[in-house]
Amino acid sequence: MTFRRQEGPHSLCPPRCSVATLVALLIWCVLLALAPLTARADTHIHERGHVLVLHSYGPDFTWTRSQQEGVDAVFSPLAAEYELRIEYLDAVHNPGLLKEPLLLELLRAKLSTQKFQVVLTSDNAAFDFARAHRAELFPGVPIVFMGLNGYDDAMLQGESGITGVAEDGDMFGTLQVLLRLAPQTRRIVFPGMADDLTYRGIRATLTKDLATLPAQVEAEFREYPHVDALLEDLKTLPPDSALFTIGNMRTRDGLGISSQRAAELMSSTASVPLFTSWDFLVGHGAVGGSVISGVEQGRLAAEIAVQVMHGVRPEAIPVRRGAGKTLLFDHRQLVRFDIPASELPSGAVVRFSPQSTLSISREAAWIAGVSFVLLLGVSASLVIAVLQRRRSEEQVRALNQALEQRVAERTSALEQANKELESFAYSVSHDLRAPLRHIDGFLALLKESVEPSLDDQSLHYMSTIADAARRMSTLIDDLLAFSRMGRQDMSKTPVDLNALVADVIRGLAPEAAGRDIDWRIADLPVVAGDRAMLRIVLFNLISNALKYTSKRPQARIEIGTQPGEAGETVVFVRDNGAGFDMRFKDKLFGVFQRLHRVDEFEGTGIGLANVARIIARHGGKVWAQGQVDQGATFSFALPKDNP
Repeated sequence: MTFRRQEGPHSLCPPRCSVATLVALLIWCVLLALAPLTARADTHIHERGHVLVLHSYGPDFTWTRSQQEGVDAVFSPLAAEYELRIEYLDAVHNPGLLKEPLLLELLRAKLSTQKFQVVLTSDNAAFDFARAHRAELFPGVPIVFMGLNGYDDAMLQGESGITGVAEDGDMFGTLQVLLRLAPQTRRIVFPGMADDLTYRGIRATLTKDLATLPAQVEAEFREYPHVDALLEDLKTLPPDSALFTIGNMRTRDGLGISSQRAAELMSSTASVPLFTSWDFLVGHGAVGGSVISGVEQGRLAAEIAVQVMHGVRPEAIPVRRGAGKTLLFDHRQLVRFDIPASELPSGAVVRFSPQSTLSISREAAWIAGVSFVLLLGVSASLVIAVLQRRRSEEQVRALNQALEQRVAERTSALEQANKELESFAYSVSHDLRAPLRHIDGFLALLKESVEPSLDDQSLHYMSTIADAARRMSTLIDDLLAFSRMGRQDMSKTPVDLNALVADVIRGLAPEAAGRDIDWRIADLPVVAGDRAMLRIVLFNLISNALKYTSKRPQARIEIGTQPGEAGETVVFVRDNGAGFDMRFKDKLFGVFQRLHRVDEFEGTGIGLANVARIIARHGGKVWAQGQVDQGATFSFALPKDNP
């Protein structure tokens, strides 16, 4: 099964959108969707458990991306079992939209066709929205929150099916660090926006921490309508002040800006140090502090969600508190404010330090030279005998060093390429989905409002738009799954192919329903391999057999083993379906390679490429035989490791 991530609206329409605006946006989205693209796939996606991820902010916020990275780390290995659906409420760009019926109606139209096993929410806005509209959008579905600010146990009294990870930023720890590194501080300013839920939630929890401040230090909560007003005010701060960032900001025009950018602007404008309790702001203007990690929040919340989906009652899972704290600092800011590294607390991590260089004094060099000359004098009698041997050893050593250097350079280049590929894949997954989210959401609203008045041709146009969006979404998901497959860690264990085939066939029951299928399944061996990856192989091969026999009155699908070379196990999947021309067999396992038109058999051309990559990672090989209209046989060989 392919791991799918469906994502909802990134930037939603303002609260007072007119019908004309909606129509204009829809036309724009349609033009994007009808741009030239090739949507091909060989992979049927069978939905299993559904998980809704509801983010307070958009994917342009680093903290939101960090939380999603932690969620993906847990659910990626479970791709065969669960599908993630991601929606962004975008509370910073459009805070008023959370209280308007447009957002609720849009989500109701999008989510009405799916039954979710659990809902994951990030930060306060998404949690408050999910709790307020739970009965309308996903009645009775457990909610697991991550990064909830201002949490206390009284918040959940009278409610059931809710647990998660509280955002217990170590404000006390950062305040102590601030006073230690900047002892001249007499005023700590906490800037924010009055309508920012994160700012309000954190401010409500600071009373106890602020009570520990010395009597001569004053805490000020200053609220601004936009970031420009904040920056103007920062210019007037006296030198005995310090900044502590705890919320989000937006521009004078109402556009939200990333917390990283806001921190950079504050740091560059103010002449006093800026401290934080979030790791992603270190390196973007903040001196540092006792920080928490969004990745760790997402990972812990996802692990709790998996427990809930495995039958554990949310009330039986305690809310996680105080996870992932680190003392983290920016060397450049320490230098800027003349803070010596010796003043940092024990265990502190300092980033962006200049690389140190090793120097040797002249005296040491002179002593080494004299010692070398004396050594040559003592060993003069041995020089002639070992000279040739030494030359040979030096040549070998130089060659080894050159090879090691080349390997190090290639390894570094490969690591950089992998990082760039991951960054590119992440960017593609969000940037390409943006028009799809608009098409999907606004098309659903438009169809609901005008469908009764449309003729058949107009309905056909709307159906074509929806199909194009779905095909492109499937293509993006398959491409990301294919790119991850080459980097995903393997865990070899004994795998019973009989049980695995039975599990795959059960999962494909909806595709086989109502068809006359003659299953011929032989006794299969136990092999050594990664169970999740081998399940993807069998799922693709068996689902392809079902797909390409769909036009047969009676389908025949055989699964068994056959003799192979010594030291390998050969498994085959044979069908009596459409088959293929053997002249094109080399194209079967390439990305986007298809031998049938989309209007004959659906697909994106990535499924068999995934099969080939997985078998190659197991040290095996894959091949196919077939004849047009006479069926096909797909075989793969695995090394006979001791299972």
